[in-house]
Amino acid sequence: RDRLLERMNAMKLALVFLATAALLAHAQEVNIKNMHAADGTVTGGTVAECDTSKDYFPWKTPRGAQAPAAKFTVEYFNYYKVVTTTDASPKKYLLVQRGCPTPADVTADMTLQVPLKSVAVASASWFRFFEAMGERHSIKGVNGYYSTSPCMNKMFEDSKITDMSWFGWNATTSLYTGATDPSAFTSSIEAHFVDAWTGGKNGVYVGASYEPTYQAASEWVHYISTFFNKEEEVSLFSQRSRNRWICSSTNADVSVEPKVVWTDYYPTSYGATSPAGWVINQCKEGDPSYRHCELIKAARGTPVTDFTASSSPNLYDKGNGQLLGVSDADFKKFSQDADVIVIAQNYCDSFSGTGTVETCDAHWKGILGKLEGTSAHTNDQVYDIGRQADPSGGVGYFEASVMPEVLLQDMIKATSGGMTEHEMVYLRKMKSEGVGNQITCASNAAAIGCIPTQAGLASTCTNTASDPIVSTATECGAGSTVRAMPLLVALGAVVAVFFSQ
Repeated sequence: RDRLLERMNAMKLALVFLATAALLAHAQEVNIKNMHAADGTVTGGTVAECDTSKDYFPWKTPRGAQAPAAKFTVEYFNYYKVVTTTDASPKKYLLVQRGCPTPADVTADMTLQVPLKSVAVASASWFRFFEAMGERHSIKGVNGYYSTSPCMNKMFEDSKITDMSWFGWNATTSLYTGATDPSAFTSSIEAHFVDAWTGGKNGVYVGASYEPTYQAASEWVHYISTFFNKEEEVSLFSQRSRNRWICSSTNADVSVEPKVVWTDYYPTSYGATSPAGWVINQCKEGDPSYRHCELIKAARGTPVTDFTASSSPNLYDKGNGQLLGVSDADFKKFSQDADVIVIAQNYCDSFSGTGTVETCDAHWKGILGKLEGTSAHTNDQVYDIGRQADPSGGVGYFEASVMPEVLLQDMIKATSGGMTEHEMVYLRKMKSEGVGNQITCASNAAAIGCIPTQAGLASTCTNTASDPIVSTATECGAGSTVRAMPLLVALGAVVAVFFSQ
């Protein structure tokens, strides 16, 4: 018995040694990342001496992360990675660990040292990608102060981020025009995350808005993470989001099968290819407009697509599954029996003569009135996207691609497929809850979709460097959210159990 106890104690000591060794090894097996001080200072991220035989990226974009057809690839090597966009205009980026040499035998459209520390961002809809990976303070310039995020608004208010709304990019001089000191500001930017229409210093293309599904669009958070060595943080965040989407869709009531119309309305014509009238989405797979059909189907609904024109003289077929210029009469006939109608618009402005509460209200109530007599209108099931506003009067809906499960949960609740405990985030009932985007919370705090102040949002941010991205998703089932147990806790638990025997 004594010898058996000695052997058991020896085994326990061996386990402790192995656990300690594993912990030490794990402590080194992390990507080299930026460190963010509360005042916005960005440090770290650089290796003192580069060992080109060492794997500096133990955390990688997970294989299959792009399964919903996100149009990019990532290849990893010891001290550099190659990121390639794979759409119609592919770009190849060579990302070299900061402090390591640039490989001489690799060709690319652009070479950057990572992690990046100072960037400009062209679209407000991408801010939450950066927030998800803890890189708010790496953003130094944006194309307008548009965000529903408390901490982004805190950084705007504190002038930590430059508003580049009126800046231009001069490709000849390689300077940002419009800046107080174009040379100094341009020098402060390492790269500019851009879309197909935006120029900037070391422009890094982001194609999230061109993806055919919300799931594919959300995968671009992995793409952006490679420029900051934040693959670990993003993998956990993305997996939780994906699990909530799957769980919410799986648990939706399949017996309901509501008919849903997702549309838009343009009051003014801008030529033959952009006529005034209603928009019909016909669910052509592969096109960005298909994502609305993906959303409806995931909510266990049926997209209404069967359309026959009889009184739409200006009808324009974009060839991508969208029909523009649909007349009031044709659209009403098309949507007559739909259970739910979503109008993906709520905007008003002074340019169009709808820039006051009264004119905006009259404008959208007039459009809503065109649907009188349809089932959705009768049952108060016509929605817009104006439930959540930012201080500029824009809507949070355009940030939905980061956590698309929230929009899915809105849709499930709207279609009576379940999620009764879910608080709507983006969709707003036009008939009973409000229209437009001109009511301020200061004048009517009870108005759904009222415009908050920048200071009001900023006041709810505790720390711009460490506050996590705020999820408004409703948890779905006990096993729906992945919660990562740190290795230290896991090994500690194993050792504790063993010693208790």
